Amino acid sequence: MHSRFDRFRATPLGQQLEALIDEPGRYLEYAALSRVGVAAVAAISDDVETMFPEVAADTTARQFCGAFVADLMRRHGHEVVQARGRVAGAIFSYGAVFSPRPVALPFSGVIDGLARMPDAVASLMARVPAPWRTRRPEGTGFSATEHVCLLRGLDTVFVQRIEAILAAPLPRIDSVDGSALAAERDYQEHDPDAALASFRRGRAQLCASLRKLDATALARCGLRDGLHRMTLEQIVRELLEHDRTHCQELEELLAELAPPTARGERGAA
Repeated sequence: MHSRFDRFRATPLGQQLEALIDEPGRYLEYAALSRVGVAAVAAISDDVETMFPEVAADTTARQFCGAFVADLMRRHGHEVVQARGRVAGAIFSYGAVFSPRPVALPFSGVIDGLARMPDAVASLMARVPAPWRTRRPEGTGFSATEHVCLLRGLDTVFVQRIEAILAAPLPRIDSVDGSALAAERDYQEHDPDAALASFRRGRAQLCASLRKLDATALARCGLRDGLHRMTLEQIVRELLEHDRTHCQELEELLAELAPPTARGERGAA
């Protein structure tokens, strides 16, 4: 899950919501809704409304629910097919709709997805009016400028991880706090157009390098936070999921920045 929720996730409410969302059998509900084109988060809407009425007034909590459901669906191999599907009820106004079934991308498809990402981000950024590029969403989240700067910066981190795994047996791979990184580097003051251009150049170089890796290289492992062994292939697939998370959040930000009459909705999941 995106590091922007780390602080909320550690709270009692965050832990209780996580337990609800990740209950045994919940995935089957999310998958069933996905097969009929309904936002997966709708599966918990009634339970949240009944057991967690305080969430109705807590934007961060609603965002966390949507993000954690999305994280779970991605872990099962589903892809977002609609960023903002309508959700009935008093708690969530919208949520992501996922593919009816898991999508198993070959590694070449993962690289293709990574290579297309700069164009996808550029398309989203083109829809953000210049005066709004530093506006953050309600609750917890990044501005459009911070999103593109984080994509650029974290690409460098992933390159370092890949190089470390190729250079030594089982190197330690530490997680990065994106929120702290954005604050430390003052991404709000950066030029998003320059950041996007840099992201595009770096991503092209990264994808060219990835296409040269063989099965032996992809099976090499790093030790995430000193605890979890991850293959190089898993690290690269994680990068694509990270990209998709930022794109989904940019879509949500664009909808929030739209005039209320255009949105026609009360809140966000």
